[in-house]
Amino acid sequence: MSPDEQERSPQSGEEEAHARIAAALARLAGPDAVAAPHPYLRRYLAHHAVLGQTLDDDHLPPSLLPWITGDRVRGLLGVPSTQRGQQRWLTAWAAIEPYVQRADLPSRRSSLHLAYTTLYFPGVPYAQLPQQAAVFAGSQLRVLWSQWAPPSNVLATLNDTSLSVATTEGLDGALLLAVGNEAGGIELIDAFTGTAVGERISAHDGAVRSLLFVPHPAGGGELVSGSTDGTVRIWDTNQGTLINHLTRRDAKWTADLVGYRSDEGSLSVVAVNGDGAMTLWREHTGECQLADMSAHPLDHAAFALALASDPEGRRLLVGAGATLRVWNTENHDLLHEHPLGKAIRVLTATTVPGWVASGHNDGSITVWDMASGAQFSFAGGGEPVTALAALHSDGLELLAAGSGNTIDLWNLGSQQRAGRLTGHSDTVTALRTMPASSFNDVRLASTARDRSVRIWDVHSIRRALEPADTVLAVVDASSTTDSATAAQRVAVSYTTGRVKVWDTSTGTSAEVLISDSRNAVTALAWAPPAQGRRVLLWAAADHSIRCWDPWDGQAGTALHGHSLPVRALASCAAFNERRIAISGGDDHTVRLWDLDRSLPLQMWRHAHSVRAVAAASDGHSGDWFASGSADGTTRLWNSHDGPGERILSCHQGVINAIAINPLPGSLPAFLVTGGDDGTVRLWDMSTTAPMSKPLTGHTDAVETLATWSTTAGTSRSYVASAARDGTIRLWDAATARCVLQLATGSRVRALSAHVTDQSAGRVILTMAGEAGVAVLELDLDDLPFG
Repeated sequence: MSPDEQERSPQSGEEEAHARIAAALARLAGPDAVAAPHPYLRRYLAHHAVLGQTLDDDHLPPSLLPWITGDRVRGLLGVPSTQRGQQRWLTAWAAIEPYVQRADLPSRRSSLHLAYTTLYFPGVPYAQLPQQAAVFAGSQLRVLWSQWAPPSNVLATLNDTSLSVATTEGLDGALLLAVGNEAGGIELIDAFTGTAVGERISAHDGAVRSLLFVPHPAGGGELVSGSTDGTVRIWDTNQGTLINHLTRRDAKWTADLVGYRSDEGSLSVVAVNGDGAMTLWREHTGECQLADMSAHPLDHAAFALALASDPEGRRLLVGAGATLRVWNTENHDLLHEHPLGKAIRVLTATTVPGWVASGHNDGSITVWDMASGAQFSFAGGGEPVTALAALHSDGLELLAAGSGNTIDLWNLGSQQRAGRLTGHSDTVTALRTMPASSFNDVRLASTARDRSVRIWDVHSIRRALEPADTVLAVVDASSTTDSATAAQRVAVSYTTGRVKVWDTSTGTSAEVLISDSRNAVTALAWAPPAQGRRVLLWAAADHSIRCWDPWDGQAGTALHGHSLPVRALASCAAFNERRIAISGGDDHTVRLWDLDRSLPLQMWRHAHSVRAVAAASDGHSGDWFASGSADGTTRLWNSHDGPGERILSCHQGVINAIAINPLPGSLPAFLVTGGDDGTVRLWDMSTTAPMSKPLTGHTDAVETLATWSTTAGTSRSYVASAARDGTIRLWDAATARCVLQLATGSRVRALSAHVTDQSAGRVILTMAGEAGVAVLELDLDDLPFG
């Protein structure tokens, strides 16, 4: 640019310089960054591309993404990350970046390859993929077929379970999220980049259950926190320092709190403790007792607070215990009181003046007119309502309700559920509406026990509100290879009661089973072939086990015996050529079935519900059956030894997953267990002794397992584990070493593995979860072994 042009537009000159630097660095990186790029490229190329307005796949080559050590791409793109122009690889990397921060280079490359292919080529068989999706330098997988759509809106992943969230302001008015955790800390996160701002605040000696930001009319404001240690504290978020410690008369935990300012700008904070005592603290006058709320007979420690406005614009204080009470905040006179039929869990104002909403333990939500009482209720999904937030979207008055790991969107106008936001892998703990004027049309922030903070923008909410034929909610899946056609077939359960059988070679799903209920099928398993064809076993709503032939649509004999829902199914061909199935459920029982004669064979009990079962045969001497339970034990039974089972105390919390590798190779036959503590354990089935230390690395509960052996080079045995942390880990069973970590970006609920070439070590791994289903081929010869 000429000097005159630079003087007229100095900013354009800077952008042009950064754009040229980014282009030059991209040329240095080359098309395939197999060797380590220069540290400057790894750290600063993305930064220059942003400043030069050239952040795209051309200026940040895909092969360089797994090497990046500087600014996080997710933050540079904005959250949620959406494809803009030529940013496909960047968007794919942003979707899995939070899950691979500590992974090795092969894992990062393979995860990027998986994310790119599943995001942009759903339903496309491998043979029809373009070259850039079929092969990616350094990736150790091929995506044979997928219908996998993980959400890409993770803002941050935290080290502790988060329980509360608030929007606040940092320096220069920057929008921050303050997140209170179970360990008593408060973390400040840049709401655009997801990066930590300042040091973690050691705020309390107990869990931070309540957080709120009270803005000041002149700018800035105070962050107020309440904890189970009984204290309420006020913080300067710019300095991370304590401004005030509100005096309390007892050490009872703080159940909830609200804050507001007078017309003169002075701060008031109201807190309620676990006994229902409401305390008012005013900035210049100190503390006084405001009221004592009566406890609900169903939950004596359940109390909640909210601020709302009536149609005349008055600011009102609402408290809930045994009753719903409404006070005027100007003089704190009690205006209204209504009996509360159910124990309160959470309370919030709505976008309709004069209305508030209460969430309850049974999953229901009640909408109240503060003057006249209850107006209507939403039944919910049965799990406790843990968080509520009100928001506008395209003219709709919506209520977002966290229940389990989903966020339901309720339409206050139609009084119907309008949509559902999915992505969290564990219980949602907090919701917070964000300023409508903030960047990227962000509307809602959420935290959950999966330690993630997610952002839902207007586009996410619109997609959730769009009508859909069915919402995929895989509760189980099973894959098989039809020997007649060599086609890989995967069965997947949907919330509508349907089960689709996908042919992964063509991407079609012609065979659909409609269950006898609108409830999702709770367990699936392929039975061994009979007369050359496989039959699908599924758990019905009446707790029976049904058989279905996907090829002719014929249903077989139902197996009756369970008195509560069946949660797990498995099957194998026994060494005596009989077909055996094993089932476990909420009635604490495990049952063995002879499928050929439709007869029960054995039954044993656990102390609690059965979450996982496995069956396998060594082909010549005996059959192995195992069950894992919420009681923390695994029971192992061998047909050769008679009816007695062996009990393993696994010390892993709830046992969610088990798998059996019955064929001795480099290792003796072994059992694998995965539990709530995030570990994987291997057990020698002949001695029931542990074969190694627990396999650690997952940061959340392990939910599904698969195991197999190959003879490539030397005999090796492997274990694949998937956890709620959004990753799959591949382990070498002999060394207990994780040889590959795949970021899935969403919870995987089912895994199955099939070795296609023993000598080449190739295995097909099928994964299924709320994000869909994907079929991958791994070449184990290329895996690194130490």
